[in-house]
Amino acid sequence: MRTKHKLFGLLLTLLICLAPWSGVALAEKAPEIVAIDILTTNDFHGALVEAGKNPGAAKFAAFLLQQRAKNPYGSIFVSAGDMFQGSPDSNLLYGKTVVEVLNALRMDAMTLGNHEFDWGLDKLAARVTESRFPYVSANVRERDGQGRLSFVKPFVMLERMGVKIAVIGIVTPETAYTTGPKIVAPFEFRDPATVVRELLPQVRRLGADIVVVLSHLASEQDATGQVTGDAAVLAATVPGIDAVVSGHSHKLVAGKVNGVPVVQAYYFGRALGKISLVYSKREQKVLLSSVQSLEVPIKAVRADAEVQAIVDRSQAAIIPVKNVVLGRTVKDLSHDRNELSILGQWSSDMLRQATKADIALQNGGGLRTSIPAGAVTMGNLYEVMPFDNTLVTMDLTGEQVLQALNHGINGKAGMVQFSGLQLTIDSSRPYGNQLLEVRLSDGRLLDPSATYKIVTNDFMASGGDEFTMLKQGRNITDTFIPLRDALAEAVKKAGVLNLQLDGRLKDLGKAALKPAA
Repeated sequence: MRTKHKLFGLLLTLLICLAPWSGVALAEKAPEIVAIDILTTNDFHGALVEAGKNPGAAKFAAFLLQQRAKNPYGSIFVSAGDMFQGSPDSNLLYGKTVVEVLNALRMDAMTLGNHEFDWGLDKLAARVTESRFPYVSANVRERDGQGRLSFVKPFVMLERMGVKIAVIGIVTPETAYTTGPKIVAPFEFRDPATVVRELLPQVRRLGADIVVVLSHLASEQDATGQVTGDAAVLAATVPGIDAVVSGHSHKLVAGKVNGVPVVQAYYFGRALGKISLVYSKREQKVLLSSVQSLEVPIKAVRADAEVQAIVDRSQAAIIPVKNVVLGRTVKDLSHDRNELSILGQWSSDMLRQATKADIALQNGGGLRTSIPAGAVTMGNLYEVMPFDNTLVTMDLTGEQVLQALNHGINGKAGMVQFSGLQLTIDSSRPYGNQLLEVRLSDGRLLDPSATYKIVTNDFMASGGDEFTMLKQGRNITDTFIPLRDALAEAVKKAGVLNLQLDGRLKDLGKAALKPAA
C-alpha cells in the first residue's frame, strides 16, 4: 500500500511540473491541474478527552492540521456523522463542545449520522445553529413538509483553486429503526442510490467538477483490500461519483470500488481519512486518485493548544456532575450488545425492581459500553446510557413476550437483555427460531395466554429496533423515570457491586460446540 502512495506522489509531482504554475501561483492563480485532498472523520462519538487509544480532540486536531498544511489551498475537511453522542464529556452538554472544536478546525460540511437524532430535533437544531459549517443529508425527507429539518441541506458546493466540489450528504436508512421512533416518525429515509442518481444531474448543472458522497453508510475491508458494505454498493451502482466517504461501522477502510475511492476513518478520532484527487480542468475529469486511512500517532503528536483550551473549559463545567462517585464495583460490569452481559443482566434486574414488574426487557444497543472495576461515577452512567430514555411499563400476554424474545435473540440489533426469565436457546438454529424454553424466574413455564407486567425503555416501547410487538401492549405507561437515574439510585443503594452471570440464559448451541474434556 505504501508503494502505491509513493507512486501516486511521483505522478502527482510530474503532473504539477507540467502545469503552468509556480508555488506562489497555487493560491493566486487557477492552475490547470489541481490536487484536491478530502480529509475525513466519522463516528467521533464525543471522544474529546485523550484516553487509551483515543487521541482526544486536541491531538486529533493537531494531526488534521499537519495533513491540511500539506495542501492548504486544495483541502476540504468533512464529517460522516455520529459526532456528538457517546461520552459524558460531550453528552452532559449535548454535543456543544464538539461543535466548538469543529468550528475551530474550520469544518466544511457534515452529514447526519443516526445518533445525531438521539437527543431530539430541538437539540440537533441548536447544535446546527451554533455550527459555522453546513449539514447535508439528501435522503431524509419529511412526510408532511412541516420544515422540521429546514436546517439540513441535500448538498453543498465548495470551491478550491477554481474547482467546484459538490458534497452530497447521505444518512443511513437504518436510522428509521435504530433511533427513537417518536423522534424519526415524521421522516422517511430514502434509498441512497436513488437519491444520489437524482441529484447528480442537478449538481453537474450547477458546475460541479467533482462529486463527493458524504455518507453515514457502513463499509468494511478484508485482507485482500476488497471493500464491501452499503457505501461500496453505492460506489459500484451509481456512475458519476468521484469519491465516497463512509461511516457507521467503525472500521478502517481505504480502497476503491470500480475505481471510486471509498474511505472510513475508524472511530473516536483514532484515524483521519484522506482521499486525494488530481483534477484536470482541460479534460474536465479526475486523472488520478489515492485513498488512505491514517491512524493518529498519539505519542508523536502534540496537542493543539486552541482545541485543548476548548476541551479544558468544557471539563471545568461538567466535572461537578461527571466525577460524582455513586459506589463501586468489585468486577468489571462488562457489556457486549451481541450477548447477555453482566451489565445487561444487572441493569435489567434494577429496572424490574424499580417498577415491580414481572419481566424487564432492555435492548443490547441501549447500553453503550462497559463499566470498569472500581469507582462507579455519574460519568460512567452517562457513557453507558447517553440517550435520556425513560422507563415504560405495560401489560403483555405471554405470547407477545415470546414474540419479543424471538425477535430479540441474536438478531441484527444484537441480544436482548432481560430479567425475570430463564431462557433455553439454541443459537445454531436460524434467527427467529432459537428459543426452546421460557420459564419465569421462579421456575414456572411462561404461559402464552397469561398477562404479565413488563418494563422496558421508551425506545423499545415505541417500536425501536423493530420491537413492534411492544406497541400492542395494554396499559402502556411512561413513568418518566430516566433509566440513568434508576441505575444511579441502584448503585447508591448497593454501595458495592460484586456481580457475575447467574445462568439465566442457557445456549445449547454453544454447549454443543465445546470440545470434550
